[in-house]
Amino acid sequence: MMWNEILHELDQQAVPVTDKDIELIKHANHIFVYGGGRSGLGLKGFAMRLVQMGKSAYVVGETTTPAITADDLLIVASASGTTQGTVNIAKEAQKADAKIWLWSTNDDSPLAKIANQISILPGKSKNMVNDQRDSQQPMGSLFEQSVWLFGDAVTLAYMQNAKITEQFMKQRHANLE
Repeated sequence: MMWNEILHELDQQAVPVTDKDIELIKHANHIFVYGGGRSGLGLKGFAMRLVQMGKSAYVVGETTTPAITADDLLIVASASGTTQGTVNIAKEAQKADAKIWLWSTNDDSPLAKIANQISILPGKSKNMVNDQRDSQQPMGSLFEQSVWLFGDAVTLAYMQNAKITEQFMKQRHANLE
């Protein structure tokens, strides 16, 4: 698969950022992110942008991550919505009355049933590996790329909504590098 074909797949299936998405971020005291594998890497990048925009963001599983509470938001990425470890983490957030925002390809899954907000992203899940309708790319590549790009789209939309400048974000960029 060539570079242009990958970009074409991504362009054909763009996902809009909604006002409800922005409100979830705006009203969250702390934002927690979790995803396995490459999806998790995309969410880690998004967590960095959240911090640079002045939000308090944490990656689930890191030693400095505090307890989640009812004033918080958990964002989980799972293409299938069935990954047991991710389901368990979401159930713990649900017990704490935190809001749960699912990024997935599947709106009929155990994670979808407990999520407060669902964003359906392009790609195929582990349950669709032999289904070539969504992507010619291997395994979960399109979904994982979509997680990264959707995070960037949410960042831009939140910046516009909250009137956050790039200069503000640069001041919050890591300086211990």
